[in-house]
Amino acid sequence: MIKARKHITKKEIAHDPFLESINTVKKYFDENKNFISRVSLGFVALIVVGMLFNNNFTSKRETSESALGMAFVNLSSGDRDNGLLQLELIIDDYAGTKAARHSKFMLARLYYEQKNYLTAKLYLLDFLDDPTDEFHVGALILMADIEKFNGNSDGEEKYIKQSMKYASSKSDKDKYSITLAEYYMNEGNIQDALALVVPIIEKYERRSDLYNKAQEILGHLHTVSSDEQ
Repeated sequence: MIKARKHITKKEIAHDPFLESINTVKKYFDENKNFISRVSLGFVALIVVGMLFNNNFTSKRETSESALGMAFVNLSSGDRDNGLLQLELIIDDYAGTKAARHSKFMLARLYYEQKNYLTAKLYLLDFLDDPTDEFHVGALILMADIEKFNGNSDGEEKYIKQSMKYASSKSDKDKYSITLAEYYMNEGNIQDALALVVPIIEKYERRSDLYNKAQEILGHLHTVSSDEQ
């Protein structure tokens, strides 16, 4: 026996993203008939394509963010393999979205923690294309540490200085100044290290983390300086 065809209600149609896009376009045509009749067909086609593309981009963004959330859940629960796979799929399937960009940073961080510095560096170099991203400075610090591991002192210095440049606050900039002072200290560059830590000691209250770290570096610098005399 042939089943009766299901009648689709307007309420159900409203929940279909594609049909909703078509309805939006139809509504635009209905409200702008006089205008449309006065412009070329090609221009009207551009308007339609633009509206459909915008709706599709919004749907793509929401889907990619949902996929990133699932990757977070898997990683948090200890399912590292599936988490890594999901992050890689997000990069492939949702290129150009914020979720895909953040997936690159997360993969870089995960490979860095596994001491797979080569793979981590590849993801970081790709991620660092956008200096406005909220994780940009964190990625620069990771790159500096990787360059330190690789014995590339010039690269380490370069990325620390860039992290200072893109720091979102004065306290963050001072924190990375401490990192640069440590770099100079390890390189035997006492004067440049002193030039960074002394202003921080004068600026911050005692017992603050930055003050204590600066004092620690200053004490080491004095010890080295005394040994050299």
